[in-house]
Amino acid sequence: MTKAMKRILLLLTVALLSMTACTDKFFDLYPTDSMTSDNYMNNVSEIGTVLDAAYAGMRGDFGNAIVYIGDLPTDNAYDYKLNNSSAHISLSDSTVDSQNSVIGGLWYACYQIINRCCLVLESLDKLENVSTADYNNLAGQAKFLRAYAYYVMVRVWGDVPLVLEDIKDYMKVFEYGRTPVDQVYAQIIEDLKDAESKLPDFRPSAEKGRVTATAAQAILGDVYLTRGDYATAKGYFEKVIAKEGPNLGLLTDYAAIFDSNNVNNKEIIFAIQYAHNQTPSLSNYLGRAALGNINGQYVDPDGQGESRIFGVNVLMMTHELEAKFVEGDLRRSVVFTGVSSPDYGCTIPMTLKYFDYQNVADGNSGNNPDCGCHTIISRYSDILLKYAECLVETGDLSKALVQLKRVRERAGLATDVAESKDALKQAIADERQLELCMEGHRWFDLVRTGTALSIMKTWYSKVNAPELHPTILQYEYGDNQAIDQHELLYPLPYAQVELNPDKLTQNPGY
Repeated sequence: MTKAMKRILLLLTVALLSMTACTDKFFDLYPTDSMTSDNYMNNVSEIGTVLDAAYAGMRGDFGNAIVYIGDLPTDNAYDYKLNNSSAHISLSDSTVDSQNSVIGGLWYACYQIINRCCLVLESLDKLENVSTADYNNLAGQAKFLRAYAYYVMVRVWGDVPLVLEDIKDYMKVFEYGRTPVDQVYAQIIEDLKDAESKLPDFRPSAEKGRVTATAAQAILGDVYLTRGDYATAKGYFEKVIAKEGPNLGLLTDYAAIFDSNNVNNKEIIFAIQYAHNQTPSLSNYLGRAALGNINGQYVDPDGQGESRIFGVNVLMMTHELEAKFVEGDLRRSVVFTGVSSPDYGCTIPMTLKYFDYQNVADGNSGNNPDCGCHTIISRYSDILLKYAECLVETGDLSKALVQLKRVRERAGLATDVAESKDALKQAIADERQLELCMEGHRWFDLVRTGTALSIMKTWYSKVNAPELHPTILQYEYGDNQAIDQHELLYPLPYAQVELNPDKLTQNPGY
């Protein structure tokens, strides 16, 4: 392929999309990317549609990849392999290469979101007579979404191109190389702090799903925790916890957190929005990914009605994780073990966090089950456990134990943990695995705490364990039995490096 052809291909594959069709409906937009800022973006309403397109860009490849990368490379989940989905199998087996479609799709989706946010910010600055309230509302949301996209990227790839402008001349893409991690984090923090200062703590019902100052504080706490600045992270988590009340807190019923009829409930701080039974469909593919294709057998999850399971075996729960939910753990309400495999002599555990019970009532599951469940990015119990981790690291062990007990009491469990740093750190890590499994946290937790290599090396070594049928062992523990240091970061997509090798160097080991 000639250099000219490569450049043409780059324009087709990595062009940063910027515009969207005009509509009054929030989260119901499918961008056309055909208009220009010369004939559009002339008022707050038009700029708002591009912001909505940035939200819409979080559905699909972006939100799915967060969950896939967060769980499939860990002891939480595996791909059942009968689907022959090499992208998901390689994530599960720790054999990812630079042509992995999940990785490539995430890269593209991140820059799509980022470019739309940059366009919103540039257009607002050019707009005359915009009110302070409108400016702050739109700019604050754009800053948050841009920051969160970069926060995902920097943890997946390390150094990434830091783009803070709407790229209209696509040849300018070739000017961007990889920006050092510290500089990317500095921009993430700057954007999130700006969003925190501009946005309200909570949204009225009509605006549920849009980001808030509370969401910015939650992600700021997460950023500082990831960076090892426990004191600053603790301060941001305390800002969130101070707002506990009618708009924020733990739900009594764990399963209700994930119910498509109870979306944006008070436990949800920020979630990627989907919707049930809309045209065009806003279906969350994770609804099928988290289910097995169990020959269309009828199941009755939690007694709410029969439905056929026709999943795609991508995000299956490991038997080891299922066994960690002890008797009496109320979180078993979203763990399904009611279908057993006659071939392998065991049940096939599945998470029901993305099982849309509304589909059962409507009779829509069938061969192509729809799912209106949201993909949760941040929720209150996540904050309590991260806050507990910060308390341990800053020496307040008794308060850390209080936060851990809150999460376990909601699960119907007693807490018997010694007030020592090591014991509490392990207890919090164990609780995070159970509380937040299949929500895209486990891998990032393991990397953040420096335990990814040790835990996953032990995990892969269990492929010869005798407890399960050999085929199940191979599916769950993988063909690969090793994980190396370089795999704590993922490869840049092959096309990006191939088309711009002077600026985009590949991560070591790929």
